[in-house]
Amino acid sequence: LLIRMGIINRILPKRLKPISRDIGFTINSCIYKLNCIGKKPHSSPIFILGNQKSGTSAIAALLGELSGKDTAIDLYYSGFRYSHFKDWKRGKLNTKQFINKNKIEFSFEILKEPHFSVFFKELKQEFIEAKFVMIVRDPLDNIRSILDRLNIDGDKKNLEKEDKKKIFHSWNLLFNNDWIGGSKKQYIEVLAERWNIISKTYLENKNNIILVKYEDFLKDKIKVINNLSRELNIEKVNDISSLLNTQFQPVGKNKKVDVQEFFKEKNYQKILSICKENMERLVY
Repeated sequence: LLIRMGIINRILPKRLKPISRDIGFTINSCIYKLNCIGKKPHSSPIFILGNQKSGTSAIAALLGELSGKDTAIDLYYSGFRYSHFKDWKRGKLNTKQFINKNKIEFSFEILKEPHFSVFFKELKQEFIEAKFVMIVRDPLDNIRSILDRLNIDGDKKNLEKEDKKKIFHSWNLLFNNDWIGGSKKQYIEVLAERWNIISKTYLENKNNIILVKYEDFLKDKIKVINNLSRELNIEKVNDISSLLNTQFQPVGKNKKVDVQEFFKEKNYQKILSICKENMERLVY
């Protein structure tokens, strides 16, 4: 049935696709809830944190392959039910209730979810034996990659109506920081502020979080993954050399475009102004 729904969604007119996706999500949610029965949270999980488009998927997946440990890449509900994150942060859901809604992923030993980057304190309090990894990336490259993923230009003064239509599912959480204590409104400033908030999480909790810079990972993937496994004290059981060049996320069309050209001067300077202090502390 799910395969058929996917085929149907591909051939439907564009205006009907949202309805098809909603039906598919409803069916998947019922199956998800059934599969949750009997699942229990892992007692000492490894949380892979980091802003969206900072390399979290690749690093988590390779670490999982290297160690042979069950690995979850994002929460199922982080798509259509992304309001759960806001409810959790605002206290409408407590941590145990949030976990209960996402039992399958929390039962895995390695769990990568970028939205967890602003929930370090909540997760640390609930999972005393947990280990945390924070992936950071130069904010100029990171923000360009986010916008590239959504096909939004980086040199606009403000987002237009057509741009806002491109922001789907939990990507909406990235363009409004009110729920995580932010105050910026212009889209570039909002994304820079989010990068700052996440970076601050690491900088204020260095003793409890392992740092990985995405740029170091790109230079020597096997070295970074091996070092990370050693710091996490997990055994290497598989050879991942054949997987190092696997593309875990879509490649952005502007990946090789100079960031200053992509953002133009005003937006480029906005990022540097907002992120400067934490960039320096993280040696960017």
